[in-house]
Order: sequence, then structure tokens, then C-alpha cells
Amino acid sequence: MNLQAAYLEYLADCKARQLKPASIRFYRTHVGALVRFLLARGVDDVLGLDRRALRAFYVSLADRDLAQATLAAYDRAVRAFVRFCLDERELEVDPLNGRRRVRSGRPLPDTWTLDEVAALLATCAPDPVGLRDRALMCLLLDTGLRAGEVVALALDDLTLNGQRGRCVVRAEGSKSDQDRTVYLYADTVNALRAWLDVRPAEARTVFVALDGRASLSTRPLTPNGLNQLIRRRVVLAGVPMKRKLCHIWRHTFAKLYVRAGGDLETLRRLLGHTSLETTRVYLGFRDREVAERHWALSPVRQLAMTR
Repeated sequence: MNLQAAYLEYLADCKARQLKPASIRFYRTHVGALVRFLLARGVDDVLGLDRRALRAFYVSLADRDLAQATLAAYDRAVRAFVRFCLDERELEVDPLNGRRRVRSGRPLPDTWTLDEVAALLATCAPDPVGLRDRALMCLLLDTGLRAGEVVALALDDLTLNGQRGRCVVRAEGSKSDQDRTVYLYADTVNALRAWLDVRPAEARTVFVALDGRASLSTRPLTPNGLNQLIRRRVVLAGVPMKRKLCHIWRHTFAKLYVRAGGDLETLRRLLGHTSLETTRVYLGFRDREVAERHWALSPVRQLAMTR
């Protein structure tokens, strides 16, 4: 089969398997780079997708001095495309057989400290904008929802009963393949109730954007609007500006959940991860945290406490 035709068939198969748009864009970009590289070298048939051709592609990536996580992303995409060609009987031998996977070597995710969270919440006045922002930040910290999931929440997705609550995260507004339920602590429930009391009744989503900087609209809040909201609170609180201001709440939720003794399988379900390997990153500890945990859990310390 022609290599370009196989590439287009692969993208069609991704759509047929109902992969998320973001996943399809990922494969279009990364597999497309492989196909363009091979075509430029005169390889225009799938049968030319052999060990030598793939080695040359990996060398070209290494020459670009890309981040380890980027190299790992290309490796995942190439392997997915090769598997597709094998399944379609366009390749008889796996050219990647025996080749080690490229590991991402992901650094530990950055997080807020509890003091920083308290400072951010302290910037929220008891006016409609402050009530909205407080409810948002409490919800982010309590659930680890992604930015897109938060802004897509509809009123029917929320259930507030007494001091407990939950919300349903719809698959269509998420990277997950199915709906999932996350749960709310009493303070988050109270913050949401206070916000819902002043939220425009005709709004379609739980959280709305502003008209200007002080008055509420009925338009849904967007991920970019959420990012700007957090950025303003960071400036007001005087806490350090960090990358991924929305996603850092998700990392903070997961890290604090694990540190409090939460198990990985429950955390995986709450975060909507498909694999425990994705969730496992939150088991990582920085050197300072390792020292603190050793001090708290040292067997010699335990022995001393029994005397």
C-alpha cells in the first residue's frame, strides 16, 4: 500500500474508533511527521517502513535536541501506526520488535502548597465575582477536574445534599471515554451554594464569564477565561506565578490525595485516567519530602516512641 494512503487510512481508523479530537490531532501531527520524513527519503510504500528507515527517523529526532517527553510522544505515535499496518496485513514483520520504548522521564508535576491555596482563596471578596472564583478554586482543588471539564459543567450535573455533594463529568466535555462521578467536601458544597445563589438563572453552565471585569454575563466561562481568572488571583495573592495555572489544581488534588493515604485505583477513577501508569506519577516524592517522610516513619523513631 502507498504510504500516504496508509497514513490516511490510519487517521480514518482513529475516527472510526471514536478517539477524542485531541488524540486524533496528536496522531495526525506525529505520524504525519514520520510519513513526511520517509517520503522525503524516497520511501513511498508501507513495505519501506523497515528498521533502517525507522532508525533514521529516530536519529533525525535526536538531532533536533527535543525534550525527552517529546521523543516519547513520537515513539508512541510511531508504534501505534506500525501496529495498525501489521493488523491490516500491510506489514508482515514488526520493524520495532526488540526496540526499547522511549521513556518520557516526566518530572514531578508542579503543585500549589496549602499556604498558597489559602492565599488565593483569601483574595475572594463576598461579591458575585469573588463567590464565583472561590467556588471554582474549591471545586478544582476538591476534584482535580480538568479546565475543559469544569467549564462544561451544567447545573443538572451537580447534586448538593446537606454537607455532601457530587458532580457528573460528561465524556463529551472530557478526555475520558465515559462519564464519571467526583465527590465534594462540605466546604466546597457551601462555596458552590453561595455562588449558585447569585449566578444568573438563565445561564446554561454552572460557571459564567464576565462582562468587563466586574459584572456577570450568561455566557459560559471558557478554559482561557478560567486561566485568566486564576492568573488575576495569583497576582492579587502575591504567590509565585507557575506554568499551567489551571492544570496545577489537578496535580495539587492528586498529590495531596496520595499524601493523605489515598490509593491509586480510586485516584485513577476520580481523575478519569485510563491507565494506572498515568496516575503513578503522583507517587513521586521530591528530596525534601523523602526526608520528611523518613523522619516521620523511621523504624528507629518508632522504636524510641515505644520506650
